[in-house]
Amino acid sequence: MNRPVTRADRTRDVIAILILLAGAALYGYAWVGMHNLASHHLLVPKGVAFMRYFDTYWQMFRVARIVLVAGAAMLVWSFWRYSGRVNKSA
Repeated sequence: MNRPVTRADRTRDVIAILILLAGAALYGYAWVGMHNLASHHLLVPKGVAFMRYFDTYWQMFRVARIVLVAGAAMLVWSFWRYSGRVNKSA
């Protein structure tokens, strides 16, 4: 049985992939920032604690993980919506 793929199905898939890509990009940015901080490639102004920068990148990691989980949930929901539809043409 072949189910038709609608425009809404494709739109949900594209949105889920964009959410996953945004989460991966944020995760990568946070990782590079933490790496630069640890290897002293990041110039921290005098009088500003490294912990302030560390905390910023740590929060980015946390948000990135939430965004990645949201993207995965969106993909599961999209699949569920597609697979639950009955093929009306058969």
